[in-house]
Amino acid sequence: MMLFADNPDQGRQGADKSRIVSIPFFPEIDLTDFREVMRVDANISDNRTYHAALEAVAHVNGQLKAHRLQAVADGIATLAQTAAPDDIINGESVQVHHYRRAAYCYAKALLLEKYADTEPTGKAEARGEIKQAQAEDYRREAHFAVAAIAGRHRCDSELI
Repeated sequence: MMLFADNPDQGRQGADKSRIVSIPFFPEIDLTDFREVMRVDANISDNRTYHAALEAVAHVNGQLKAHRLQAVADGIATLAQTAAPDDIINGESVQVHHYRRAAYCYAKALLLEKYADTEPTGKAEARGEIKQAQAEDYRREAHFAVAAIAGRHRCDSELI
């Protein structure tokens, strides 16, 4: 059986759970945009999407706490202002793009991990492993985005 989306609001986040707003330093996250950009299935509820994104934003904010505190101490009020004046894409700070990417990728990883085992067929185990691998890819992308914001290298390694 095939289903077609005849509702223009399908895939749109409900109004009461449509965005994540944290402290004024960080930009807000639009969950309708998140659903579209990260191809979040309409079968995943607004509530589940909201809570995954909330956890992702909290995680990214925590990773960037030292960066934020230093910026505020330097008199910088928002993440967008931490970028060089010529680091603008489509009228928006590159730092904001990186922040959004980090939050989106962490949220998508959380959703993939949570719903890796919800297949109605016998192929659930194989699909679950694929989704876990995808979640790892998204976590790596998020790590790269956070590193770009903080001005760190993408990879840290030590010789023992």
